[in-house]
Amino acid sequence: MNWTGADLLLDLLARAGVRRLFGVPGGPLLSLLERVDSHPDLEFVLAKHEEGAVFMAEGFAQAGGGLGVACVSSGPGTMHAVTAAASATSDGAPVLLLAGQVPVPLFGRGALQDSSGGDWSADLVDMFRSVTKLSALVTDTRQLEFLTLRAITAATSPVPGTAHLALPADVLAGPAPRADVAGSPETSPPHPDPAAVRELAEAILSARRPLVLAGQGAKNARSEAGLVDVAERLSMAVATTMKGKSAFPERHPLSLGVYGTYGMSPHTPDAVLDDEVDLLLVLGSSLGEVSTVGWDERLVKNRTVWQVDVDRRQLGRAMRADHLVQSDVALLLHALADELDARGIVRPTSSVEGSVTRSAEATAEHSPDSDVLQGSQVARVLDRRLPDDTLLLIDNGNSLSWIGEHYRAGAGREVYCSLNVGCMGYTVPAAVGVALARPDRPVVAVVGDAAFAMTCPEIHTAAELGIGGVWVVLNNAGNAMVANLQELMFSRAVGSMYAAPIDVATVALGFGARAAVVRTAADLEAALDEVLDDTPPTGPVVLDVRVDPDEVAWSLRARAETLKVGG
Repeated sequence: MNWTGADLLLDLLARAGVRRLFGVPGGPLLSLLERVDSHPDLEFVLAKHEEGAVFMAEGFAQAGGGLGVACVSSGPGTMHAVTAAASATSDGAPVLLLAGQVPVPLFGRGALQDSSGGDWSADLVDMFRSVTKLSALVTDTRQLEFLTLRAITAATSPVPGTAHLALPADVLAGPAPRADVAGSPETSPPHPDPAAVRELAEAILSARRPLVLAGQGAKNARSEAGLVDVAERLSMAVATTMKGKSAFPERHPLSLGVYGTYGMSPHTPDAVLDDEVDLLLVLGSSLGEVSTVGWDERLVKNRTVWQVDVDRRQLGRAMRADHLVQSDVALLLHALADELDARGIVRPTSSVEGSVTRSAEATAEHSPDSDVLQGSQVARVLDRRLPDDTLLLIDNGNSLSWIGEHYRAGAGREVYCSLNVGCMGYTVPAAVGVALARPDRPVVAVVGDAAFAMTCPEIHTAAELGIGGVWVVLNNAGNAMVANLQELMFSRAVGSMYAAPIDVATVALGFGARAAVVRTAADLEAALDEVLDDTPPTGPVVLDVRVDPDEVAWSLRARAETLKVGG
């Protein structure tokens, strides 16, 4: 068999530890798919839409599966992948997007789905430059090894994200040289400056009431153990951003829960913004709009602010910070623990009592009188019933608020979301990737019916693969979060709700999943018991949970105020 560009590419991916490629086929990719089928170490997962394929790759990467790889075809196939590629970059997930392209000699000649640029077609390499770590066109097989390794390095760097390679059909099908190297270069995350660590330790020890705000960077660094250690030694309360949820165990007495526009309980801002707090340690958050409730200046006012991030571009970008430290969060916490050791400050042997505690009872707001199941009730049931090793995905919409406030993560419970880009429909395909990365763990996705409608065909992908995840669909007959915001801002909701609800259960059955309609909290508990007792799982389960569209999350009111100011 002749050694082709496709063979070289797949060999490089396998050497980098890749075992699965998520994708949608198309003409320029056929030579690649033909070679994948015969490769001993690689499997192709057929998605139903290109955006879904990239979200699967993102979920796979977020859950610790390593580099997520997606394959899409030229023209519209690549265009469909833009949003999910941007999402993976903003979420810090290492993803490699392989995009087919028409043969190089046909550029500009009117070939079907040509996307090589110029004034005759879309320039997709240029389009992806603003949403990826690297975007490049391979025009010769002699470039393939260098550019592939460069793309892998960019995607998996200490500041991970999406890398995009455009691969013309003749490059994939043509003869290619053998690889000269074993894989991509190793990259190490930045360590903190020892002097900065000593100064930080002194500042915290001198502070009256220090406080931690842990973001996505803390979660991506898997720094939970180090954060618990340091927080307990110093009796520091810890809040997380919504994207940082599960970076600190929320059943811990020092946990304040989520601070930010979504997922915040009424008690959290009182603790975070308390005048007694004189030092704020920000770990792995860029302090963007959602994480700061619309850049509320009270978060940084009249207190010393330390900001730590692996990406130096995030430091001081959005809000004032007095001390900027570029470092991997886990490495910073490890160095801080060493400094505390040197000072004789050890972890207490008895249980830690926080100055402000947060419990499920404290955050369980009373639901309005209604015969319809409330979204907040659903989140509390999930908090009670899901195992401690659950991998939970949250879609954009009211799901964020209910889960953020009422579901306690950390200590084994991991939470994934896609919030910076804010793309609806992320969880349906991403849960497939998460389940493939961590087949030994229960996977649950919470998604609204409007978001489910955008990517629900990927339930069929889960059914084909026999993935036993659970998709909890909060069915409120439309875009209820948008309608809630409209009511708060304009006292009426226009154009957001469906004339008739989607029969989610019937749709799911058509895709090959098991499905049930849930109308009460008791129904939900019974359905979860049945699913969780199914060991090993026998395929996807979709719960069509009919919830009240008029229940408004407490934290959503802050979002309405932000939008009013912005308008």
